[in-house]
Amino acid sequence: PSSLASAYRPRTSWLPLCASNAATRRSIREVCPVSPGVYGMVGVNRELIYVGESKSLRDRLLSYFTGTPASAKVRRTVQETKWLAWERTGHEFTALLRELELIRRWQPRFNVLGNPGRSRRAYLCVGRGAAAHAYLSVKPSDRQGWTFGPVPANRSFRQSVRRLNDCFGLRDCRRSFETPFSDQLELFAQRRDARCVRGTTGTCLAPCATACSQAEYRDRIGAAVDFLTGRDVAVLARVAEEMKSAACSRNYELAARLRATHEDLARLATFFERLRQAHGYSFVSPARGQTGGENWYLIQEGQVAAVEQRPGNSPRSVRCRETLDAVVPRNRRGRPPAAPEDLDVVLLVSRWFREHPDELKAVLSPAEARRLCR
Repeated sequence: PSSLASAYRPRTSWLPLCASNAATRRSIREVCPVSPGVYGMVGVNRELIYVGESKSLRDRLLSYFTGTPASAKVRRTVQETKWLAWERTGHEFTALLRELELIRRWQPRFNVLGNPGRSRRAYLCVGRGAAAHAYLSVKPSDRQGWTFGPVPANRSFRQSVRRLNDCFGLRDCRRSFETPFSDQLELFAQRRDARCVRGTTGTCLAPCATACSQAEYRDRIGAAVDFLTGRDVAVLARVAEEMKSAACSRNYELAARLRATHEDLARLATFFERLRQAHGYSFVSPARGQTGGENWYLIQEGQVAAVEQRPGNSPRSVRCRETLDAVVPRNRRGRPPAAPEDLDVVLLVSRWFREHPDELKAVLSPAEARRLCR
């Protein structure tokens, strides 16, 4: 059963593969519909090995058995497939959500995105204290000053966090290291050298070597937080200008490093901008249902909070109003605490409305939906 559709249970159709690709294509053309939906590939032990979605099930399944698959992964998936299965959803947005739901439930081994066994989440934190820095944390705590995310805990984001510290000159060494700032008085002055190469290469303000004051370091922390919150992203233009200047002077090694820095910082800026945009999505999105009716997707702060059929009679209207009041209370003070954020759904919602602006124009505000219920 699907948690995304309150009015029906998804109906699954099955098709065994034939001896040849040509025969399989004929069977697909005969029985597979040209409509949005999700499809699955089932192996010899009736194990679901892959789940996908498409706005045209027939065209998508035919593509697997026409010519030679482009990638080794697709070739291996097709070789291990013995049955095809699909469900009609009526709308591509429903298909995307249903695909994510099935991947989480069955964890097919050829799926990576959305698979809970293969996707790790973390939070980008900028710690408290005089010599704070940016880092990834699996679980944020009250001791951390600023928390952003969640974000994918993959190699790309870890590299982006390192570039963030380099660009703003924030340290990334252990907390046990002393950070005697230049404006702090000492009873016995002593010479201190930077504890790592970052201090000598200029990618860290090196508070361990008294190379900066506490106010200077605090300003860098504030600039990094402003960048992550989107208040000031001028650093991207500055790095791009330095990259062009290095390339013009034929310092290609420096230009390559600056290009990598720009790409990593742009990845962070784009990701958090899309999260902020999705968090502003609180509305009702109508979508065509499986049987031709209309479903209402109640989206609250970028997450799909509930799905109801469009009210067409008194009982359905009452149910829609109750769901609306539970998701978007009239009294904001009585709003229930937010559920843990589902990053996959938030990114899915953000991508869908970014790529389909006409769908965004057709949404209903909670007040408009309540009027339709009445």
